[in-house]
Amino acid sequence: MLDLPGVTLCCVDTANHALAARALRLSAVGIRFGRTLFFTDRRVDDPGIEVRTIAPLASRDDYSRFVLASMRDHIDTPHLLLVQWDGYALNPAAWRDEFLDCDYIGAKWFWAPEGQRVGNGGFSLRSRRLLEALRDPRIVPTEAEDVTIGRTYRTLLERDHAIRFATESLADQFAFEAAYPIGLPFGFHGLYNFCRVVPENELAALVVHFTPAIARSPQLAQLGRNCLSLGQWRVAAAIFQRIMDEDPDNGMAAAGVATARSSMASAPAAGRNEPCPCGSGRRYKNCHGALDASTSPHHGAPLPGPPPAASVDLRVQQAIALHQQGDTATAERIYREALAVAPGHALAEHFLGVILYQRQDVAAALPLLRRSVEAVPAEPEFHNNLGLALAADGREQEAIAAFRAALALKAEHAVTWNNLGLALQSVNDVDGAIGAFRRAIALSPGFEHARWNLSLALLLGGQYDEGWREYESRFALSELGKDRHAFAGPAWDGSAPTGKTLLLYTEQGLGDALQFARFVAPLAKRGARCIVYCPEALAPLLATVPGVAQTVSDPGELSRYDAHLPLLSLPRLLGITLDAIPADVPYVTVAAERRAAARKLLEVSPRRLNVGIVWTGNPANPSNRIRSAPLDALDPLFEVEGIDWYSLQQGRTSAEFSAAARAARVRPLPADWALVDTAALIAELDLVISVCTSIAHLSGALGRPTWTMLACAADWRWLQQRADSPWYPTMRLFRQPNPRDWKAVAHAVAFELDALVSALTDIDR
Repeated sequence: MLDLPGVTLCCVDTANHALAARALRLSAVGIRFGRTLFFTDRRVDDPGIEVRTIAPLASRDDYSRFVLASMRDHIDTPHLLLVQWDGYALNPAAWRDEFLDCDYIGAKWFWAPEGQRVGNGGFSLRSRRLLEALRDPRIVPTEAEDVTIGRTYRTLLERDHAIRFATESLADQFAFEAAYPIGLPFGFHGLYNFCRVVPENELAALVVHFTPAIARSPQLAQLGRNCLSLGQWRVAAAIFQRIMDEDPDNGMAAAGVATARSSMASAPAAGRNEPCPCGSGRRYKNCHGALDASTSPHHGAPLPGPPPAASVDLRVQQAIALHQQGDTATAERIYREALAVAPGHALAEHFLGVILYQRQDVAAALPLLRRSVEAVPAEPEFHNNLGLALAADGREQEAIAAFRAALALKAEHAVTWNNLGLALQSVNDVDGAIGAFRRAIALSPGFEHARWNLSLALLLGGQYDEGWREYESRFALSELGKDRHAFAGPAWDGSAPTGKTLLLYTEQGLGDALQFARFVAPLAKRGARCIVYCPEALAPLLATVPGVAQTVSDPGELSRYDAHLPLLSLPRLLGITLDAIPADVPYVTVAAERRAAARKLLEVSPRRLNVGIVWTGNPANPSNRIRSAPLDALDPLFEVEGIDWYSLQQGRTSAEFSAAARAARVRPLPADWALVDTAALIAELDLVISVCTSIAHLSGALGRPTWTMLACAADWRWLQQRADSPWYPTMRLFRQPNPRDWKAVAHAVAFELDALVSALTDIDR
């Protein structure tokens, strides 16, 4: 018997009285709690349950308000275990005393951002310290109570009340909900998990107790699909029939009933004393034909040793745990061993495919992911992961179909909505992407990656007002938050800048800094003295931007300032709209002596053009695969007569040039050239042709003729369908007509180049 005198077992329910009382009773099997409280509006005849009468709860919001605001008045133990009718304690042997070191622990939300995944409140352990902290008047419940605690106000609770949330690994040992369980945790939540924890005969008997609200819920439909996948035909038939009782025209339920009954009719018969057809080695009466629910592992002594299939399942679950902890090498070995013993094991196939996808071996991953989806079509996460692999393989429409299939199974899956948004944006369905990102945020208001993606889609669509506001979400992301410097003093809030010294700092890439440096001038015109903190490579260039009083690259050299702000946050505070982008070029200049040195590299001829070329950006940028062109795809450019070519790739050598580029005698930059020297060369060239990278921004900021070659789904700053840019008046845009079609771009650019050379020749004549 597990003794937990410092824990109150508790349930709050005025709609599912019998099911809630059942959850309390099952949670107490093998466990002695300090108290057992049931908050309800009816009498419960159970001497082990103490009833506290409350008014009926009409909605989820009523439930959340009660749990957040009123629970503390009734709890006198250091902790409470809050359960719901569809979640309860399963395995007392899984209890860990470390659970009591936490103020909040619940099943992990695997789709939530890192640091906000713990967790689900349907089966959760909470401390009285947390209940006290929830009385903070700043905490206003605007959504589900577990989201309020674990997402919306988690930072406040940790910072101001020292509330301790469990680690993800400890949460996995405590409970499971939306993800596959690792071993058998202490408890669980989720009606759709009943097929895993409730004996079939007991589950079939429970169906009649499901209220009309439960019968109409997507959770019961998912439970029915899960039962079909597990071959629990009798239960599946009962569940789908219950759904049809409330919704006779439900085609999904009708199909489920037909499938379940057909499968029951064709299933092999077995006498009670004969071996169970499932292959467990036990008699049918002690396995799938058990009539007494007390023979299940949950209700009493465990059944004799696990069957071989269960052993494989356990090993796969162990592999999943290792996979989640980052030990992919061991996890992969176990997945492969499991598949050797049990070919076609859906979980092993799927997560082996996930590992291969994570290693960017998409060709090997896709067959595994496809087979697992075919084997378990009712698992939304399988469809979601398949969609990710398809997107990585450039199969955008197939990826969209996979994400939609996942959402048809689990419409509240915020991560999949976000993935769908990215896939829609990749085919230039910007309105659809915006809608998908908004849905993800509505389901998970703290989902900052979705908010960041929404900002980029809004900016791409020219909706700058909202786009700049949402763009601030970048600092909540681990990959971009590191760019926010911990400067002392207040951040500038947009108040009157007259007479103030403002420290503006760069972030993200060099191109971003060059693009946004234009906003210093209007700020300086309003009376601010602007200091720009930037990488050393940019300092001599940004020092020439109108309004920049000083550039600093060493934090030890910073002088006094009144407030600070990221350079990329200026458009929001300046109220920049699409029609009001400051675009006076050049706003970056290069010293005359540097330009004179650059001219010495050029072959000057009145009948030839000097053109700079850039075909790839920073390989570390996640978008580089999409925005960069294979050099041999640009061969049509080098076949145009009358051009002297200059590579503007920093550090690139002629050995990396294509055959056509070598034949055209493309000249590389000196390996040790600084960015400012490259700028000097650009200032002397007749034309720069570049993919979407920092050199395109530098050339545009210098006011030089610039032709930018773009992917079909281009970065937000180039907007949609335009051949010009409101950011750079001297720039032309050449877009892929179809994804990855750089050859079409090259032919279009070559045609215009040929016309340019011809015009030059005509003028010379």
